Amino acid sequence: ATKMLHQTKIYEALKGVRGMKGVDTDKLKEVMVRFSVMVVDHPEIMECDINPLIAGPDGIVSLDSRVLLHGPEVKELPQPAIRPYPYQYSKARDFAGKKVQIRPVLHEDEEKLEKFYQQATWSRGCDTTSPVSKGKSSEVDRDHLVKTCFAD
Repeated sequence: ATKMLHQTKIYEALKGVRGMKGVDTDKLKEVMVRFSVMVVDHPEIMECDINPLIAGPDGIVSLDSRVLLHGPEVKELPQPAIRPYPYQYSKARDFAGKKVQIRPVLHEDEEKLEKFYQQATWSRGCDTTSPVSKGKSSEVDRDHLVKTCFAD
């Protein structure tokens, strides 16, 4: 949702213009993610439309929405083209006296993963190849990050 918002033509305006307060972009991203989760979790939804969705400094509201469901004649509901995030594998654990969250990688983790790779030590005995670009000891191979973080 973050990347999608950054790619819109109105992103700068969402942050506030001409002395006006900006939109709570965290709330807007939450709406986008929840909407996506709803559509994936309910394959019986054939079409879904929110227009307009008004986002301002005081909140976000839908003025009109429409949901069409598949009819009873549809025996096999469509599956999403991209698999949803596997939340069932996310677990809180104690590790060395600290609470940690163990979960599959998210695409938002790309920056953190890049920092991890830059700080990691890659030995010759490692079964996997180093994700650090050949010849540039501190630069992480972008193709490797994309394959790791965008695993769907």
